[in-house]
Amino acid sequence: MRPNILISLILILAASAYAAEDNAALSNADKELGRQISRLVQQLDDDRAAERDAAAKQLLELAGATTDETDRFLELLPQENEQMPLAVRDRLSKIRNEVEERVAKAATTGTTVTFTANNLPLSDVFAAIEKQTGNRMIDNREDQGNEPGANKTQVTIDLKDEPFWSAIDQILDQAKLGVYSYGGENALSIVSTGASGGLRHGRAYYNGPFRIEAVEVQGQRNLRQPEQKSLKLQLEIAWEPRLRPIALSQPAADLKATTDQGSELTLAQPDAVLDVEVPGGTQAAEIILPFELPPRDVKQITSLRGKLLALVPGRQVKFQFHDLGNAAGKTQRRGGVQVTIDDVRKNNEIWEVHMRLALDEDNGALQSHRDWVFQNVSVLVDKDGNTIDNAGLETTRQTRNEVGVAYLFDLPNGIEGLSWVYETPAAIVELPVEYELNDIELP
Repeated sequence: MRPNILISLILILAASAYAAEDNAALSNADKELGRQISRLVQQLDDDRAAERDAAAKQLLELAGATTDETDRFLELLPQENEQMPLAVRDRLSKIRNEVEERVAKAATTGTTVTFTANNLPLSDVFAAIEKQTGNRMIDNREDQGNEPGANKTQVTIDLKDEPFWSAIDQILDQAKLGVYSYGGENALSIVSTGASGGLRHGRAYYNGPFRIEAVEVQGQRNLRQPEQKSLKLQLEIAWEPRLRPIALSQPAADLKATTDQGSELTLAQPDAVLDVEVPGGTQAAEIILPFELPPRDVKQITSLRGKLLALVPGRQVKFQFHDLGNAAGKTQRRGGVQVTIDDVRKNNEIWEVHMRLALDEDNGALQSHRDWVFQNVSVLVDKDGNTIDNAGLETTRQTRNEVGVAYLFDLPNGIEGLSWVYETPAAIVELPVEYELNDIELP
């Protein structure tokens, strides 16, 4: 058999094996997509560069634009293996990485709402918005016991391609409600604002999945030491609950505040970078901007412009290492993340899985903000699909773009037949978030 025919046969088998494994469960559309992928993967080994390039381009087009489409594509795209020619493996890896990075970035864009309601219960409105955007909302008024008829609140509204936060603010204003951002869940906690609560819509700046609002201004003057005076402006940065940022930072150099007198406010620390860690279960964070106290004739900040930097996880991906007893030294990659099992060993009655997580991008996600890593899912799965939670973890390695963790498992029956499953964001994206707030009244 000629070598090129043999290679083509190997490619056909490798490209279709993954999809064929669960072929009975695939829809007709998925089967057709799988056949197209198999044909194009075979074409990646064509002798002609133009044909190889055309196949790579068509595979990227088949990946689609939505999360659902790309997930289907990635499930059907064959995994690189040693039976494939090295050049094909490289091309497949590049295609997979490009698609996964595209999905990761798409996961950090803002969502929109198209919805019409005519005296519709608020619970139905929230359910429809959650279905469109993936953002959970919880009406806590009834749970708090202070509004027994809360679930009867009705809304009339007509929205078309409205940014998520703008839509939510309009709905909440109509229902005279607000948001408690520290409810401990990855959802918006809806609460009453009371009779003195102000309107939300028109007060904030919307940029993609973020909502930025000035919530408090404090002027301070030390009467004993007159030179000690300051103006502190507090911003609330909220995000769509599906997003879960890791950290926010505001470089002082990226701030500019203009007053009603045509002057600019002077920053108290012009070289500072204001960092905020984001605890789990919160939907907003606060940043205090320190300015020098302006003269008394300044009554208003007419324009506050700034640019935040947000570290945001992309979509979640799952790594699964089968045959745990022989998994040491094996590596898997998804998007901009690489996971390696360094060792699996028994320590008295406890089994330890030593792993390393490495990020392609050195954006500080592991240097200064690594708590998110310790919240990743790490479990063992037996042959029946039952999961075994880890009993704890220990940090074994820390560098700028890599962290090592030893996960501990109590396994009285040993590791025979077990797989290790690890879930993590496919990439950590650094998002610039520009904003402008106007007409901020000073005290």
